Amino acid sequence: MKQPLYDEQRERLLDAPCHVIDFLPRRVPREAGSYYFPVEEYLAAPERIGALYRRFARVVLCLSCYDGIAADRSPGAGEEDSDWIVQPAPGTLVSLVEGCADGGYLTLLFPDGDALLTLDGGDLYLTAYNLRGEFLDTVRQLAAAEGLFLREA
Repeated sequence: MKQPLYDEQRERLLDAPCHVIDFLPRRVPREAGSYYFPVEEYLAAPERIGALYRRFARVVLCLSCYDGIAADRSPGAGEEDSDWIVQPAPGTLVSLVEGCADGGYLTLLFPDGDALLTLDGGDLYLTAYNLRGEFLDTVRQLAAAEGLFLREA
């Protein structure tokens, strides 16, 4: 469904302060790259990345209980047309998130809470924009329940 207002809200939120939902509690120092990159490669392997994306999907699914949600899945950068799915069914929402493990880009907009989550296929983190107040606390709790960490980007 074409939703120009969602497109505008997404573009505005992409400039907002952001957090990441990550498997690590803090940013890895630049000098530790030789330790980090083998771990990243291991976790990003097709036979393992699905487990992480299932955790992301559970966070998103639970968040959808608190606020309206609209999802836009595109094959990657450069996609011009948005095709928003408003209030996707739980199975659809989980499939969208888990399906990103194979590539593509997913935007999850919480229009009423004025927050945005993005997932770039293959990344080991979700990016969260404009988290505030109770919504921020809820994201933090849900991430922790999945063994994930919410931290400033």
